[in-house]
Amino acid sequence: MFWLRDYRISRKKFAAATLLTSGTLAWFFLLNSFDQEGLTFFQSLMPNDLFLAYICQILFYSFSVFWAVVGSFFGKKLNRRIFLSVWVLTGVFTTISLPFIGGTAICVLSSIFLGLSLGLGLPSSLSFISENTRADERGRVSGIIIFLSFIMAFCLMIFARIFNLGLVETILLAALLRSSSLLAFFIDGIVEKTEGWQPRYKGSYRTFLFYLFPWVLFNIASGLAWALIPTQDPAFAIAYSNGNTLRYICIAIFGLVSGHIADRYGRKIIISLGLVMLGLGFLLLGFSMSPESVLVYLTISGIAWGSFFVVFIAVPGDLSDYGSRDRFYALGTMLPLAILLSLYSAPPAFLSGYSPALISQFLSLILFLCIIPIMRAEETLKEGLIYDRKVREYLHQLGKIIKKSKEEEN
Repeated sequence: MFWLRDYRISRKKFAAATLLTSGTLAWFFLLNSFDQEGLTFFQSLMPNDLFLAYICQILFYSFSVFWAVVGSFFGKKLNRRIFLSVWVLTGVFTTISLPFIGGTAICVLSSIFLGLSLGLGLPSSLSFISENTRADERGRVSGIIIFLSFIMAFCLMIFARIFNLGLVETILLAALLRSSSLLAFFIDGIVEKTEGWQPRYKGSYRTFLFYLFPWVLFNIASGLAWALIPTQDPAFAIAYSNGNTLRYICIAIFGLVSGHIADRYGRKIIISLGLVMLGLGFLLLGFSMSPESVLVYLTISGIAWGSFFVVFIAVPGDLSDYGSRDRFYALGTMLPLAILLSLYSAPPAFLSGYSPALISQFLSLILFLCIIPIMRAEETLKEGLIYDRKVREYLHQLGKIIKKSKEEEN
């Protein structure tokens, strides 16, 4: 297929990177697909103590960031294979234990370990992708990982609905999904890169902040938009549930498409597309808050999320060297995601006193203004790489034409 052409990454490294990261992301997003009757995952576990559920949800996301920071500083000093194996196994066993949690202390402890299961090894897992890819193939590899992550989460989510699985059965499915990351260790050694330190060019931190700022605001805006949707209303709850399913499909498809575009034309065009799409979605919500508009908004937001997920797997790798890469990924992935999901865990009615139209228009304006720092940012896919790829594609097409001409002559 055309988006798999001209890869430097070996098949073993590609399979290992894909399984290691997509298994983790799919596990995480499957756990966060619990939206029956507007309930979050922890609310489904603890329906009789919603206050404790909110606390545990916030602890989960907070400790995801904490463990990501810890892992980004200490992961390089440990044997990567052992470090990531322990991380995956902790996620499997913590997930299996979730149906049995009870009491405040155990719930809090489970939240901490669940945060460890997400955050501790994720920066190192994402670094593994960047260390084994060229800049002009990193977007496509990231797109395939996002595609597989959301397709796996979507398929198991649909499977659970078709067979009307309960909470315990769905959690066991999530544990099985998490354990799929272990296959990566049988395919490839997943050891430290041996090429040594690579110099980082000046301005990489400044450039990264130009990319990070819109990404953070994108997450805040998405979280606030969720709070505008009155999921207490059964009609809106159904629209949200169905729209979330469509969003997963759009993230998967447009993640794959965005990866190809990001490697062909650069990262900035993809981020600008995501900001514009989500801004248009907010305008729609502000114009008419209805189950139909919620369904359309969630579909549009899937396109935006697919674009952003791919870029923010690729960009930290573009801007960092071997020694700082884990820290770039910890900052670029965990902090914005924690902000978003902390807003998701807040009580649904905390913005009920404000006009949805006013808030939606304000969020749209903020997102459109975010295009300014993106335009000022340096393109992380160098122009020379874009030109080289065009030349390779031209030569490939020329070779096909010559071959076809010779066949016709014969």
